[in-house]
Amino acid sequence: MTYDPRATHLLTLSADTSDALTAGARETAARLARLGDAALAQWCAEAAAGPHSGHRMGVVGRTAGEMADRIGAHLAGEPVREVSVGHADPARRPPVALLFSGQGAQYAGMGRGLHRTEPVFRAAFDRCAEAARPYLGIPLQDLLDPGAGPAVVYRLAHAALGTFCVNFALGELWRSWGIEAAAVLGFSSGEYAAACWAGVLTPEDAVLLLGTQVTLAERVTDGAMAVVGLEEKAALDLLAETGPSVGLAAVISPGEVSLSGRATELARIVERLTAAGVRTSSLPVSSGLHSPLQEPASAELRAVAERIPTRPPRIPFVSTVTGARVTGPLAPEHWSRHLSGPVRFLDAVRVLDGLGIRAHVEAGPGRALVGLGARCLPGEGRLWLASLGRSTDGTGPMLMALGRLYTAGVPVDWSRVYPGSRSVV
Repeated sequence: MTYDPRATHLLTLSADTSDALTAGARETAARLARLGDAALAQWCAEAAAGPHSGHRMGVVGRTAGEMADRIGAHLAGEPVREVSVGHADPARRPPVALLFSGQGAQYAGMGRGLHRTEPVFRAAFDRCAEAARPYLGIPLQDLLDPGAGPAVVYRLAHAALGTFCVNFALGELWRSWGIEAAAVLGFSSGEYAAACWAGVLTPEDAVLLLGTQVTLAERVTDGAMAVVGLEEKAALDLLAETGPSVGLAAVISPGEVSLSGRATELARIVERLTAAGVRTSSLPVSSGLHSPLQEPASAELRAVAERIPTRPPRIPFVSTVTGARVTGPLAPEHWSRHLSGPVRFLDAVRVLDGLGIRAHVEAGPGRALVGLGARCLPGEGRLWLASLGRSTDGTGPMLMALGRLYTAGVPVDWSRVYPGSRSVV
């Protein structure tokens, strides 16, 4: 793919007071209505150069007219998701955590727009995709095609490694824009991206470990997974009454876990729960991830992990294997435990909250983690932002998230968002 200019832009507005911001936005909308689209990118770059005051607005759009209409609708009191407003306090800049998606978040065309328009994203994605080639039958760039079929999108190796490539590339792009993570966590295979981002693993070593894990995991073909509406203790009590081939796969949120194991046994458990009125939802995974079915492969994964050096994290890394903060290099057993043990997302996101994190960005192809995080930590005062959602454009959703971070007071390196701009604020 060749580099294309962005089709979507982010315009920043600011003022010393709320009333002044409203007046400035009204005047800007009128000017935008007269502005030709060819001048929009330059206008946004000039606005990004600052100066930036405390009362802020961010507007995302593809054309000057679209931006003008969105500002007008916002001023009229309508909810407009492409418009964000906030007050930035230089003394209270919210720290940002990156939440790295796991397999299951992938979809055909994920990251396509960013791969086309953002050189930093493209270089990072292609670097990881090259490292993953030994574990795949296709180039991972094939996942960026919106027409990619189920055989490409849903094979476990493609899903896990493709998601890792998107995760890493998104993290690199966020960092290039000045958004430095204060902490990280990763769900399921996202643990590898979080370890990589915290400096525990190099990207190539993370791909080596993850590629080994999914190759081993794919040996299991009679597994299944399901999400059920139970608290962890109730789920463990239930599993104690059943066979050993099904286990707790993840503690997702209060009152919600996933179970994984042999398909026949899990089907009986799901039938029993459904009959009792418990909400259940099957997942299209035949490998029985994070279940006792994966335990026979633990020694092989551990042997590979023993050859890979790890380092203490350079930023807080909250592991969903332990549900706690990592304080030193990871032992090889960490990854064998990750293979067959549960994902402790609920515990981990609570640890992030205890660290004072109030802005959460999902660095991955979906928005499941920010949705789950909001269920784990309900209430006001926290940002839950997706980098992509289900978009194949990519640029628009990420710029909307950037606008919300900007209006919340998170520092942005505008010289990297709009080369030529010099503002970091």
